[in-house]
Amino acid sequence: MDDGSLTQYGNKSYVRAAIGSQPEGTTTFPEILKADGGVPDKSLSVVSDYRPKAKGLPYEVYYDPKYVELERDKLWMKEWQVAARTEDIPNVGDRIGYDVGTLSFLIVHTAPNEFRAFHNTCRHRGRRLCADKKENGDVIQCPFHGWAWKLDGKLLWVSQSKEFPGVTDKNFSLREVKCEVWGGNIFINPDLNAEPLTKALGVLVEHFKEFPVEDRYTAVRIKKKMRINWKLGQEAFLEPYHVIATHPSGMPMFGSIYTQIDSWDDGHSHVNRLITPTLVPDAWVKDKVSPRVGLELFCNAYGFSPPPANRGATVSDARMYAADCIRDRIKQESGRDQSQYSVAYMLDMVQWFMYPNFFPWYGEGMAWWYVFTPIGNKPDESIMEIRLTKPIPKNGPRPPAAPIIEIDFDEWGRDHPESGILGLIMDEDMVHMEEMQRGAMAARPDSAHAVLSTYLEDRVRHFQAVYAKKMGIK
Repeated sequence: MDDGSLTQYGNKSYVRAAIGSQPEGTTTFPEILKADGGVPDKSLSVVSDYRPKAKGLPYEVYYDPKYVELERDKLWMKEWQVAARTEDIPNVGDRIGYDVGTLSFLIVHTAPNEFRAFHNTCRHRGRRLCADKKENGDVIQCPFHGWAWKLDGKLLWVSQSKEFPGVTDKNFSLREVKCEVWGGNIFINPDLNAEPLTKALGVLVEHFKEFPVEDRYTAVRIKKKMRINWKLGQEAFLEPYHVIATHPSGMPMFGSIYTQIDSWDDGHSHVNRLITPTLVPDAWVKDKVSPRVGLELFCNAYGFSPPPANRGATVSDARMYAADCIRDRIKQESGRDQSQYSVAYMLDMVQWFMYPNFFPWYGEGMAWWYVFTPIGNKPDESIMEIRLTKPIPKNGPRPPAAPIIEIDFDEWGRDHPESGILGLIMDEDMVHMEEMQRGAMAARPDSAHAVLSTYLEDRVRHFQAVYAKKMGIK
């Protein structure tokens, strides 16, 4: 499905690579950093030497119901996972539900700078205590029969308590799960014997020191329902290889073929990263598109005024001008001075991934945030949650989190203009989601597995290697 609106942030006439051709000429991200001049961020200067080894997963993991139960026990009940952000429940007494598959958890702001999490189940008859919309109160009360708990999960009151002689505050508290906060993200882990969150975060803690995501707020938030297995959906966002066919109008602005892939894995933490340079025309189109044209398209896509005639003659100048545009916008919106940050920090796409399903982005180029979760017990339904974050104002209160833009199975981002460019880019990917699921189910048995590239799909390989090991797939 493509009526032209899917690529309105760019211009298709520049960007079609001819079948049978191959890109010529390469550069590397370190070379781009060097051409920028100045002192690059320490985080962006690091190159990992870890290369995961994995065969492509069998397609049955995307549609066989047996994996839903296996994942419940070996993944969602065992791993640290993002359940919310602190701005979702900013006040003491705020609480919100977090559902993943058939599991449900209750996240509660219990005291200043304290958050706790519980199984989202009434100890009386099992009713879910809170939905996925924020609620508030000084007690947690079941709407069905009225049983009540304190914010810390201790049983407070049972109506007609004489009817329940064995129920006391010592044995009928809410069932707690581990809960920790990093970067404004609230993580939970139902495994009470799990290692601390920092073990799972690994190098993320060090790499995000220059980009404190706790000092940001959610400016746009989308929840898109998809008819695709959550793993198959998120794997589409782990690699830049699909850009040539899926996001062709971005190729004058983003050099996907120059993407740097890095992975880190110490057995406790499984994280990886891609860095795609901005205002570096992709090798497929670099002979058709000048840096100046790429800059013009960038300014149009990001809502900036057209660049002066004397800017953008070189890649370095185009990048410098675009970075300054972003700095000026942030200064106007938040009062925060970004002059100390590098061009790459302001401009480039730096997407991190933390197993099993969290995608925090670094820097101001695309300050996004993804999470993928399964819906109920259906292997072919999932939710992609997308957030755009912005710096909180330097001299002012933290803005409230944006309301959720709910996009149903058969709806598009362009049906919700408030989703902006996020919705339009998302639409380009969503064209393929259901077809990927159908194709995986239709594959002939002797070829029903992924075939992964040696570099550009390395992050998919990393995820699949970790998943196979934890699920016991040989």
